[in-house]
Parts: sequence; C-alpha cells; structure tokens
Amino acid sequence: SHYENVLQYGLTEGSLTLRRAVADWLRPHGLDLSVDQMLVTTASQQALDLVSKAFLNEGDVIFVEAPTYLAALQTFNLFEADKIGIPLEDDGMDLDILEQEITKARREGKTLKAIYVIPDFQNPSGITMSLEKRKRLLEIARREELLIFEDDPYGQLRFAGESLPSIRSLDDEGRVLLMITFSKVLAAGMRLGVLIADDPFMDVLVRVKQATDLCTSKLTQHIAARYINEYGMEEHLKTIREVYHAKRDAMVSALEKYMPRDEGITWTNPEGGLFLWVRLPEVIDTEKMFPRALESKVAYVIGNAFYVDGSGRNEMRLSFSLGTPERIEEGIRRLAKVVSEELAAKRAQPVSA
Repeated sequence: SHYENVLQYGLTEGSLTLRRAVADWLRPHGLDLSVDQMLVTTASQQALDLVSKAFLNEGDVIFVEAPTYLAALQTFNLFEADKIGIPLEDDGMDLDILEQEITKARREGKTLKAIYVIPDFQNPSGITMSLEKRKRLLEIARREELLIFEDDPYGQLRFAGESLPSIRSLDDEGRVLLMITFSKVLAAGMRLGVLIADDPFMDVLVRVKQATDLCTSKLTQHIAARYINEYGMEEHLKTIREVYHAKRDAMVSALEKYMPRDEGITWTNPEGGLFLWVRLPEVIDTEKMFPRALESKVAYVIGNAFYVDGSGRNEMRLSFSLGTPERIEEGIRRLAKVVSEELAAKRAQPVSA
C-alpha cells in the first residue's frame, strides 16, 4: 500500500511529490524550479554539510558574515576551510571590505571558493541584505568566480516591510546554491529541507548525499508533501508571521522599557525571522555575565560564538521564537537588571593606573 511504501528506502534526490509541491509553493516567490534542481535534505544543516563536503578543501577560503550562524562556522571548521569574516552593515555584508579581502587573499595565493550569506533576517543579527547589495554580491561572485551558499531559513517569516528576491532568483549562471528548511515554517523536529542547485553541482551533491545517508526519511517527506498539497503553506505562514510579529514587538518594547538608558546599548529591530542582536558597552563581556543571567533564570547566546575571530564579546543574540509576549517581557526585565548590575559593578571598580 501507499503507507507501506513510505516506510521503504526512497530516491536520494527526495520524493517527487514533495519536490513538486515545493516547486509550486516557491513559484510565486520568484523561484521557477524543476524537480531536477532540488535535493531533499535532512534540514538545511545537512545541506551545509553537503556543500562543504562537495566544494571545500582544506585551506580553501570561504567568506562569511561577521557575525554569522554559529553551526555554519562549526561545519566549515570540520572541513578545515579558511574562514574570513566580513562585517555587517545595517543593509547586510560590507561589500567594500569583501572586495578588499578578496584582493588580499588572492595576493597571498589562497584558493577562494565561496561566500556564505543569510540574506533575510540573518542569524544572529536579524539584518536583511538590501536588493542593491544582493545584485552587487552576485556581480562580485561572477567576476571572482566564486560560489554563493545562500542560506534562507527565515525568508518566509517576513512580518513587516517589502519582500526581497532571493539571490538565487537573480542568478542566471547557476552560481548560487540555495538552502531552505522546513524547521522554521513547519516543525524543527521534522529535520527536512531542500537544497537548490544546477548541474554539474547537483550531480556531485546527489552523490555526496547518497554516501552520507542514502535518503532523507520518506515518512517526514510524505507528511510535508501532504500538508503542502492539502492545506497549502500560505495560510499557515500568515498565522505564524502574526505570532512572531507580536513577539518581536514585545521584545523591542521591553528593551526600550527596561534597558538602562544613556549607556550606548543598541539592538536591531528585524522585519522578520526569530532573532535580534544586542550590543552592550565594551566594558561588558557577555560570556562572563552569562552565569549571572542564569541565576536570574534568563538566557541568551554569547556574541563571540558567532565570529570567526572570537570578537563580539560585548554582544548577544536574543530569540523571540519560543516564549509568550508576557514571558518575553519578563525575560527582558530580568536581563536588563543583570546588565544594569554589571554596569554598576564595572563603574565601581577602581581604574588601573
């Protein structure tokens, strides 16, 4: 029967039903894809692993945003890639610095391979790359013959502002490998994603995937395909966007209400996604402050985990994905108290001569 079939091995490329459903879902979002351009993955974490296995050799340079997704850094570390962090501006990666770093790395005789970016509601900063920068980044990649690994877990979670086209949708050379996941739009525990690429890259990726785990669970693929085909994604996405919008608002207004004033504390105000990024005065080390936050039953992710060079010690990532607006407000109240106490303690310390 059909249900017995979902308990068997499947195609390495993934269920045709799911790939067709994903193609239909993404078409109105500017991606006109055939099933042959899609590889179903065990979420986008596996996609990161596959593109690294396929294209990164020891010592190859990959340019990343600074800060960037911590598990991407861990993956690139496994393959002993040379990661070069490029600072973020309010509208995405600083492309002038990227060009300088490319020139410098070329001068040093390094092998340059790829640029890894999260253009929408970036993890950890919540920043979105402008359309102008997306086009310019693609132009740089074309000129320098680099791949772009575009990671898009949050693009469908826009609750304010105008949607922007993915970098992949602007690419007519097949230079962009796009990773999308169901973790943030259906359920993280499903471990399901899609890696979008063209031949000859797709051919290599399928072989790497086959050697890694043969195929992604047919059962979860069946559940996702059936959900998309029977209910569609848009109504569901509309609901979760409203939920996250309210949570983002709760977090931002709590930061405005409770964080100490006149201390130069800043935070991002994302138009979507799940995170915002807080920058504290440089006297504060968020790693050292963390145990005090835990004593107050509040947590964050320390900033230096997101940087290639361990900078960002006075920064932290806050997530508004899980708690209710009320819990978020209470969490920020507690965190602000810890920050205030930390600042007061620093002020009380004698200045060394």
